[in-house]
Amino acid sequence: MRLLYYPPQAGMLDDRVLGIGAHTDYECFTILWQDEVQALQVLNASGKWIDAVPIPGTFVVNLGDQFARWTNDVFKSTVHRAVNRSGTERYSIPLFFGTDYNVKLEVCAVA
Repeated sequence: MRLLYYPPQAGMLDDRVLGIGAHTDYECFTILWQDEVQALQVLNASGKWIDAVPIPGTFVVNLGDQFARWTNDVFKSTVHRAVNRSGTERYSIPLFFGTDYNVKLEVCAVA
């Protein structure tokens, strides 16, 4: 678990100014609490960035690389980024779930 802080971004804001660049998480999945400040974006299948608008009382669940590997990419890792253009501080708290690092990752056989 981590506490992430995104300070207000000042000056000219364009697509090059990011709180954190595009990435996937390497664990199985991530449960994310975010405050009311919009910043999280998810890349959809068409290659378009979609806002993950904060909904009070809810969590965001991102699938990670381990889960994608176990399902032979039937379920894809969630490509996401944070772009804080709100002019105010933003906080998020991700909780990462994964396996023992000594566990061999291999695709499950389908009957």
